Amino acid sequence: MKPEAFLKEKRLGYYKGYDDTLYVLAVQAFKKAGATLVELKRPEIDLPQFVRVLNLDMKTDLPAYISKYGSDKLSVKDLNEITTYNKQDSLVRMPYGQKLLYGVLADSASTEEFTAIKDTLERNGRQFFDESIKTNNLDAVLSINNYMVGYAAVAKYPAITVPMGYKETNQPMGLTFIAPTLSEAKLLELAFAYEQISKMRKTPVDFDE
Repeated sequence: MKPEAFLKEKRLGYYKGYDDTLYVLAVQAFKKAGATLVELKRPEIDLPQFVRVLNLDMKTDLPAYISKYGSDKLSVKDLNEITTYNKQDSLVRMPYGQKLLYGVLADSASTEEFTAIKDTLERNGRQFFDESIKTNNLDAVLSINNYMVGYAAVAKYPAITVPMGYKETNQPMGLTFIAPTLSEAKLLELAFAYEQISKMRKTPVDFDE
């Protein structure tokens, strides 16, 4: 199926607060291809204690990962051992310090508190997207780079990013598609269709295929 035929049946949301030329061009490309674009206002919803979830996850997940996948020759097994190892040669191993790691170690949330934090974040993350998606019957919403992936992550919603173009400084920018749980196949189709109509992906210079 040609991308225009596929996109003609799709409804996508975009956020009017993004002052980005490449984003505007991406929206226009979808409109030209026949998709229906709905302007959205970014909800005023926060992600309270989001960083704590990252910290607490790291505190348990890193040792588990090392235990399962780490080499037998690895001398460190958890964050305490990592910070101690780093201090043995701080100029080489921690030139910028390890304040973030100390913050992870210092957080001693109970299992109940950790669960409550995650439940609140998931609820807020879904609320951030759901009203717009359900009210406007959208297939996905469009964002830039990782601007909204924190909300998608806590909501447990899939996201995919593809090349959107380059700034004058040659900095690459990505167009991110986000949709509700179990929409992975749809997101892959939307991303593929966008790449077909936009042709923004560039092969790196001197890349040997």
